[in-house]
Amino acid sequence: MKINYQIELDKIINNIKEGQVLKLLLHSCCGPCSSYVLEYLSKYFEITVFYYNPNIYPPEEYSYRVEEQKKIIELTEAKNPIHLITGEYEAEKFYKMARGLEEVLEGGLRCHKCYEMRLRETARLAKEYDFDYFTTTLSISPHKNSQILNKIAEKISQEEGVKNLPSDFKKNNGYKRSCEITREFGMYRQDYCGCIFSKRESEERNLKKAKNELRKKAKEIALDLDREYMKEADEKIIEKLRMRSEYQGAKNIFTYVGKSPEIDTSLFIKKAWEDGKNIAVPRCRDAENMDAIIIKSFEELKTASFGILEPEFNEDLIMPKEEIDLVIVPCASADKAGNRLGFGRGYYDRFLENLKAEKILLIREKQILSPIPMGKYDQKIEVVITEK
Repeated sequence: MKINYQIELDKIINNIKEGQVLKLLLHSCCGPCSSYVLEYLSKYFEITVFYYNPNIYPPEEYSYRVEEQKKIIELTEAKNPIHLITGEYEAEKFYKMARGLEEVLEGGLRCHKCYEMRLRETARLAKEYDFDYFTTTLSISPHKNSQILNKIAEKISQEEGVKNLPSDFKKNNGYKRSCEITREFGMYRQDYCGCIFSKRESEERNLKKAKNELRKKAKEIALDLDREYMKEADEKIIEKLRMRSEYQGAKNIFTYVGKSPEIDTSLFIKKAWEDGKNIAVPRCRDAENMDAIIIKSFEELKTASFGILEPEFNEDLIMPKEEIDLVIVPCASADKAGNRLGFGRGYYDRFLENLKAEKILLIREKQILSPIPMGKYDQKIEVVITEK
């Protein structure tokens, strides 16, 4: 059964005698998260903020967050004094703890161990200096599970012999209030928890968001394209492709079957057959992988998922990846440097990884967007052909 830790905190506060000021050691993950907590708890406690976060990456971010922590303490109008202890930046201790858990998603076991590491150091300090309670600002985050945080704190409390102050500071609009305070004070509010792993996840989320926005823009552009322009551009692009040495020297070609507003590759496929080339087109095997299936006629294709024309699966007709000489790569958009915006499913990025074949991207000039952001798994296409 879930425990409402705000109610548990209220019980303790309500039992504080008039005129009594208890000593609280407050572990703070950052200045912004501590803003509401300091405003709220300083009415009842003499607080010492313990800034101890060896998980922070990079080192300059750690230093910056320390300064923001000092700033919020100075700006908080508190009934009782607020002090600061800055802990050691023990990054090596964090990385030792995280070894083997690097790929665990944020909020999982690596984070739980990180909570425990920081809270245990807080509890030990609280015990050493005779604080009445210890607690952490971490529960203010909508991304932090207060049930897990408090259970870890309770375990440490019993083991270290010092009382934990239960908390769920996101309750009573605590997180909302922290955002208001930091806006009022013009404070820096980071967009990732702190460690290198959360930073990477944040960057990936931001990249995904940016790509989705570009896909919307690319779709709007495509819907406005004049059909006559598309037809003329496609003919010029296909002719330029056929003049390339990569095409002329290729025997086995893997190409997509273009669906409007993509390039009409049926023009290219017909010409390639006339030129004696072997043509293979994509067939999705599962949610992540596709095969290159050899076709001799458009009649072998039927409409599949997303309206894409695909051949029937036939293991005997798979063109081995090592035998492919040239790949014609589709895109929602691209820039002239070859940074490609796909359709978000990752089939081609996975297929092209470690593929030795030549790769060419076809795109009309009007559909180029720049710059296209690239992630670590995105495949850049060195040759881009437009009608110009």
